[in-house]
Amino acid sequence: MLVNKKIAFVTCSVKPDFAPNDLPVVELLKAEGASVRAMPWDLPSDEWSSFDLVVIRSCWNYHLHTELFHRWLDRMEQENINIFNSIKTVRGNLHKEYLKELEERGAMLPESIWLEKGTSLNLSLLLQQTTWEAAVIKPSISAGAFNTFLVNNVNANDLQKKFDEVLNSSDMIVQEFIPEVVTDGEWSLIFFDKKFSHAIVKKPATKDFRVQHEHGGSSALAEPPLAALQESEKILSMIDEPLLYARVDGVIAEGQFLLMELELIEPSLFLEKSETAARAFANAMANQLQKSKQLC
Repeated sequence: MLVNKKIAFVTCSVKPDFAPNDLPVVELLKAEGASVRAMPWDLPSDEWSSFDLVVIRSCWNYHLHTELFHRWLDRMEQENINIFNSIKTVRGNLHKEYLKELEERGAMLPESIWLEKGTSLNLSLLLQQTTWEAAVIKPSISAGAFNTFLVNNVNANDLQKKFDEVLNSSDMIVQEFIPEVVTDGEWSLIFFDKKFSHAIVKKPATKDFRVQHEHGGSSALAEPPLAALQESEKILSMIDEPLLYARVDGVIAEGQFLLMELELIEPSLFLEKSETAARAFANAMANQLQKSKQLC
């Protein structure tokens, strides 16, 4: 089914090659006869239409060039590229306001405040009014914990200027900090074709709250709590479009799974952590290619 199929993995100009944690599925696809190439989204190319399937994977600089990325998405749509996740899905997942929409449909989130670019908020006053011990602040369009910081009663005044600067140029989300992220870790549940594949528990480095590897965080394959799996499946059922892949990030607090992010654009899928994940991902791509063939 994959023999002679041309598949592009979307990367970016700053890191144009395949992401290391995507290599297990790249090697598997090649072993089964597919031609797989890494294609930076932000470099000129007239080859997109030559691929049977385009998979958005490590476009890690999109949040720094959002207008350009939107234009690239427009082009993919105009050229009717067989791309996944779909253009509609990617557009909906770019801005973290999607979390608000999921919450309105029944997903459980940490208590959150949504701020529009150019507005203002006093951090010290916020902590007093909410009685939160701390808050996580991040831009509404970001990746890899870019411009994400933790504010508490001790550093609120010192961080106010930085906060004001970011808010002046970007919509932002302010969330109550959930201490279980540090004590128990954040869960990432990975799905292919909306079917559960595997789960990872991620923990931050000492004296940090960010679980990303580039910030010193660690990750390990683990069996997810039932509450995390059930809530993740419920959240994915809220998405009408098919999903080639999805990563549901959240934390267990007081027995409930609180959604932190629903990653549908360029998440690490931790393929290297699971013996079956690369096969599941390859099967999902083969299924999509078969569906595309049937539609032709």
